[in-house]
Amino acid sequence: MIETRKINVLNRFDIGGNNRFVLIAGPCAIETEEMTIEVARTLKEVCGELGIHLIFKSSFDKANRSSVKSPRGVGLERGLQILQRVKTELDLPIVTDVHETWQCAEVAKVADMLQIPAFLSRQTDLLIAAAHTGKIVNVKKGQFMAPWDMKNVVDKLRDSGNENILLCERGSSFGYNNLVVDMTGLVEMRNYGFPVVFDATHAVQKPGGQGTSTGGNREMVPYLMRAALAVGVDAIFAEVHPDPDHAFSDGPNQLYLSGIREILEQAIAIDNITKQLAVSSKQQVANSKQQAVTTKLPSKIKLLLTDVDGVLTDSGMYYSEAGDELKKFNTHDGMGLQLVKAKGIKTGIVTSENTKLVERRFQKLKLDYLYQGKREGGKLASVKEICEKEGITLAEVAYIGDDVNCFELLSAVGLAACPADALDAIKNIPGIVQMKKKGGEGCVREFVEMIMNSYC
Repeated sequence: MIETRKINVLNRFDIGGNNRFVLIAGPCAIETEEMTIEVARTLKEVCGELGIHLIFKSSFDKANRSSVKSPRGVGLERGLQILQRVKTELDLPIVTDVHETWQCAEVAKVADMLQIPAFLSRQTDLLIAAAHTGKIVNVKKGQFMAPWDMKNVVDKLRDSGNENILLCERGSSFGYNNLVVDMTGLVEMRNYGFPVVFDATHAVQKPGGQGTSTGGNREMVPYLMRAALAVGVDAIFAEVHPDPDHAFSDGPNQLYLSGIREILEQAIAIDNITKQLAVSSKQQVANSKQQAVTTKLPSKIKLLLTDVDGVLTDSGMYYSEAGDELKKFNTHDGMGLQLVKAKGIKTGIVTSENTKLVERRFQKLKLDYLYQGKREGGKLASVKEICEKEGITLAEVAYIGDDVNCFELLSAVGLAACPADALDAIKNIPGIVQMKKKGGEGCVREFVEMIMNSYC
């Protein structure tokens, strides 16, 4: 399977590169503020528990309704207000449709991704306007287009200075009022090197199939979703609604919010197999690298560093009534760091966040180094700086991390580890040692004891 380039979302996660699929989901149209918030909150909770990155989607205007009498949504101004609330209160990335060139700049003030509807995927001026916002652009392949026709779409966006491109398959016209999905088309589009999204709910549409509205068959969504993940896609698009049968639009093909967890659990199972197959051809190289890591380890580790969220703490976000952020640290981890310090190993924290809580924990434990917040070059640059001060090499450094912002550093140090609940992308780093304990449950202490038994 071709590995696509990675499209970064708000410096939080990547779409593509054989990472776990990202979910783009929400109700087809913004109907009410309350319903939109309800769906977004539920999706965030489910995705958080399943380890799936979520981008929230809903449309302020459904401009291509079958009938002029069909409801279209709340409009641009009110729609962006509601989406801004989702973004602010739930801290979710946002995507929504644009239909006209003048909408792009306005929508880009709120949305982190602009979506080009399938019927408009050949509209040059719209593509150029979307590209000029600098935002990620997700282009749905027209029902009338061949997969290789998307090469022209890619060229239009790239020639307009935008490389943040997603290509989305939503089915092709097959006779009247029917769509089919050619799974080989997913592979064809992936050949262009950009992440491919599979629109699982629009793929089961029956356009105009109910006369003045579109029909569909939501029962087929999980099957097509699993098939696309088996081929190897980078993201899944799905429209989700608390009561699809009474939705403004696309009711017959929207998924029930109450059933989304089970569908996503199935999707993860398939995705895990596919992504594992994608790296299997590299397994001999990975095994060799793992042996090389073991071979290059010195008799002693001279510096032990740890991430915070998801490692020293669990992955939860806790807030007091006053809105203060709280973190729960594990005392066993703290004692472990003290024990390894007593062995003459330098210790420290390297984290992307910047909080007083972490600074207080650092001071209480009397560790040697604290690097918080974003720095040019990321975590790896910070650790190289420490190594220069200590007069050591990266091969003499041990680091434990759990998420994609740790990937580069974990791939570079002499001894890398991750908690039991780390992301799959981290667990698949060649040579990494996976702890039995989860983040916040003593995984750092477990790592410390391994170091003390083997490298002290």
